[in-house]
Amino acid sequence: MITITTIDENNAELKIEEGTPHTTMLLGIEMLIESLIESRSGLNIDNLLNDLKRIYERDKEVK
Repeated sequence: MITITTIDENNAELKIEEGTPHTTMLLGIEMLIESLIESRSGLNIDNLLNDLKRIYERDKEVK
């Protein structure tokens, strides 16, 4: 099972139950991407991946 919980406006927590298959995780990612793209006009996969990269790099520097 995969669960996403909002902590506050800028933070979330992701819990992946031990033993969750890799394929299930990839399908979950695909569904999240699809949902994000559908929810914001003008967003495409390239913009979304750039946003994710920016957030990842920002958070990686902080820790």
